[in-house]
Amino acid sequence: FSGLEKPLLLPAKAKFFAYVYLDPKDLPEAIMLQFNTGKWSHRVIWGEATAIEFGKLNSPERLPLGPLPKASEWVRLEFDAAKLGLKTGTKITGLAFTQKGGTVYWDKMGVTAEVNPVTDVTYSQLAWEKENQGKANKDFPKEIQYIFRSVNPKERTEEHKRQLREYYLENICATTRDVFDPLLAEMKPIQAKRDEFDKTIPATLIMKDLDQPRESFVMVRGQYNKPGEKVTRNVPAFLPPLKSENPTRLDFARWLVDPKHPLTARVAVNRFWQQFFGTGLVKTTGDFGSQGEPPSHPQLLDWLATTFIESGWDVKNLLRTMVTSSTYRQDSKVNEKLLEADPDNRLLARGPRFRLDGEVIRDNALYVSGLLNPEIGGKAVKPYQPENIWEPVAYSGSNTRFYKQDLGEALYRRSLYTFWKRTAPPPSMTTFDAPSRESFCVRRERSNTPLQALVLMNDVQHFEAARSLAQRMMSEGGGTPEDRLAFGFRVVTSRKPSKNEHQILRDAFIRQLGIYLHDKEGAKQAVAYGETKPLANLDPVELAAYTMVASTILNLDETVTKN
Repeated sequence: FSGLEKPLLLPAKAKFFAYVYLDPKDLPEAIMLQFNTGKWSHRVIWGEATAIEFGKLNSPERLPLGPLPKASEWVRLEFDAAKLGLKTGTKITGLAFTQKGGTVYWDKMGVTAEVNPVTDVTYSQLAWEKENQGKANKDFPKEIQYIFRSVNPKERTEEHKRQLREYYLENICATTRDVFDPLLAEMKPIQAKRDEFDKTIPATLIMKDLDQPRESFVMVRGQYNKPGEKVTRNVPAFLPPLKSENPTRLDFARWLVDPKHPLTARVAVNRFWQQFFGTGLVKTTGDFGSQGEPPSHPQLLDWLATTFIESGWDVKNLLRTMVTSSTYRQDSKVNEKLLEADPDNRLLARGPRFRLDGEVIRDNALYVSGLLNPEIGGKAVKPYQPENIWEPVAYSGSNTRFYKQDLGEALYRRSLYTFWKRTAPPPSMTTFDAPSRESFCVRRERSNTPLQALVLMNDVQHFEAARSLAQRMMSEGGGTPEDRLAFGFRVVTSRKPSKNEHQILRDAFIRQLGIYLHDKEGAKQAVAYGETKPLANLDPVELAAYTMVASTILNLDETVTKN
């Protein structure tokens, strides 16, 4: 057998083997195996060594290996390739099975080796590279063809070497194919999953500081082509100095949170204070400079800022300190004397009272109704909004030209996760003074307009929340209307209704029940708003009446105001 398309490259410590069967009734004088390495000059023989006269006796051309194998059974013949002078990397292009007389049966023949994946692969890889250098093998990928045709072996980069080695191991090397093929077959679907997952991760550009900082100048009268005095990176002299002579953005970030820096902790503490009390200790939250307002309680601000730093910037501990303080836990009621002396509560003589932000109002309605999805993390969601709200302000090719509302649990995630298009923000949020996010905002204004009441009474998200709260009142509140109304009021306001409040709710329920008893179709429509479906075991007429009462409770000042 000769003329192999892919010669066998001998691995290190190779051993040849073959199976043979000798007929006991017709024994041969000798049997021989011959190997072609460009010429037939390597042979081994068993039996009478002179019976077959090919090559020089007792040399690699005709090497005796002993008597004939045992007859009448299959025998495995095995010998080291090194005995024939065949070295690692030798190309075997042909084999011959030879006998003198007799009847002989040959079976599977092969080669075994103790493979060293470093030396053996390197040796055979070098032979493969030498053979293909300068060729344009069409079967090779373009990058491999380029390396062979255009890159001098002495000028190959580490990337060139990596590409050649990986291609050789995966596609050429017979020694490692048996090992790698099953692993590659197992790896490919895993890689496909990884690549598919990578595509779902949004990417963004990042910045890097120049190795040599760009020179900056004060432009004369602001003209871009008239540079004046040269300036360098630095901070105001009244603040602690930067620790680096050539500071980077990282140095600046470290400077901002340096314990000796007087502003960062105070600004952060003031923002958190504003979040809970409605107004910061420094009222001008975005301006701590000479144009800003002095703090109402400077020592308190200093103490909170210092404690914040010493705690390791522990936000949770800071917020716990604020909300458990006697100042925060005061009643928000005010008498005429206090109102005259401190109308804006800057002296903190009473608890904070202000309307909740739009996001909090929505989340609170979803929470008390049992609809809120508390899942943390994940991509932004698109809850209820008017149809085509994005189209008038979107570019024709924009991927946010059309608003496509989400379905299922995504509709009830916290407002933190609402997808926000700056040129068309959610109307239910802007109605409650949420900023458009086209520029930063450190302090929101708070208005009180009829549009806000219209949102609370008519927006599908809030009306659906009222229906869901009504279901809770009917399912969890008890068996009588009195118990159910009291349950709904307490869930929303965290207190029991007064006698007068309870009577007002009862009168409203009776009035709505009478309306829907005469308009059952209207009742079915009223409880059908939203993606969630009403409970089938509840009477639509009664549920519609409780829904209108629940909507009233969700519209109370006490519900949308922090008391």
